[in-house]
Amino acid sequence: MDMQVSRGNIHAHMLRIPASKSLSHRALIASALHEGISDVRNLVINQDTEATMRALRCLGAVFCMHEGHVRVRGIASPEDYNGDIIDCGESGSTLRFLIPLLTLSGKEVRFTGHGRLMERPQSVYEELFAQQGIRFEKRDNVLYTEGKLKAGEITLRGDVSSQFISGLLFALPLCEGDSVIHITPPYESRDYVGLTEDVLEKSGIRFNDEGLTIHVPGSQKYGELSFRVDGDDSQAAFFAVLSMLAGVPLDVLDMPHNSRQGDHVIVELIRRFGGTVHETDEGYRFEPGPLHGCEADLGNCPDLGPVLFALAARAEGESVFHHCGRLRIKESDRIECMRQELEKLGCAMYAEGDTVRIRGIADWHEPVVLSGHNDHRIVMALSVLACAKDIPLLITGAEAVRKSYPDFFRDLAVTGAEVKEV
Repeated sequence: MDMQVSRGNIHAHMLRIPASKSLSHRALIASALHEGISDVRNLVINQDTEATMRALRCLGAVFCMHEGHVRVRGIASPEDYNGDIIDCGESGSTLRFLIPLLTLSGKEVRFTGHGRLMERPQSVYEELFAQQGIRFEKRDNVLYTEGKLKAGEITLRGDVSSQFISGLLFALPLCEGDSVIHITPPYESRDYVGLTEDVLEKSGIRFNDEGLTIHVPGSQKYGELSFRVDGDDSQAAFFAVLSMLAGVPLDVLDMPHNSRQGDHVIVELIRRFGGTVHETDEGYRFEPGPLHGCEADLGNCPDLGPVLFALAARAEGESVFHHCGRLRIKESDRIECMRQELEKLGCAMYAEGDTVRIRGIADWHEPVVLSGHNDHRIVMALSVLACAKDIPLLITGAEAVRKSYPDFFRDLAVTGAEVKEV
């Protein structure tokens, strides 16, 4: 699917963003681990969360859905795993959250995925499992594990991915014996671990987080989870940036002011780029201003990389982004892919180590064809960039948005943007 996008008639608008994908994954897993009925409200349904539900069904979980409300009948034990191959789609969260949990079945487990998923690093688990005598083997596009995760002292690097820490936090409470997770600095994406801990607390799971050390008592049971998923700050960022690029105020709803999502930093970053942000009863109003470059650290908010690169491309002066390295191991190499597309628009983007520099202003005087690189966040970032002008950009492979935000183009069109499938 290719989409042609331009500014059209974007006008002041109130938009309710979809529920958080990050929190939806976590709520699904915690509710599935309660032997009983749990309720998850305002769940987002996309290819990634469908992958998590598909995997949890292999453990015996049952999901009854109605308009974003999900009633979950959980499992008695991970030992009930039915032996089916776990198809994680393109979801890194599904794969990394569930690898430790599935080892508790004591059976051979097969994981597979699509796109670049099975190429993404899993060395943290590979090293840990080697220490514990657990099989960890990749053949072709399948990852095999066999053996049972054991409680104890575990040391993890903090600069690879917080998903490994979250995966262990889901599994270790079910182990016999107590565990301690030691995290070696720098500890990046700490806020995502905080989201996991919030859901665990609501499920009655006990732990003690001391910063770089997390104590997890064993032999625990997950309790009933009654949970409403907040709006997704990662998706809100696209409309915050849209406001800046299109020069029109936009109200983003279902964006709690006290959100613990790492990408909530978009509120402060919009101000630093020259925009104005006001709190409203249900979220924030973003108002455009003269855009200028700024400096930002993406260590705790890597998913904001593509859309911030798009914003920087239309800002006067230079923007500098630090700790961007993990963007290279997402659904695409998001640094190189964004560099290629911004270059087509006359914008200079440079990367040295994990630092990215962008010198605006991207401009175009006739329609340009851009590639979405099979990456949902690149497609959405390029789409909001297209709304800076009336001259359209054509984004190929736009169906990638189904991974996290299937209704993105519908919502973009609701703001008045000119959106057309070609």
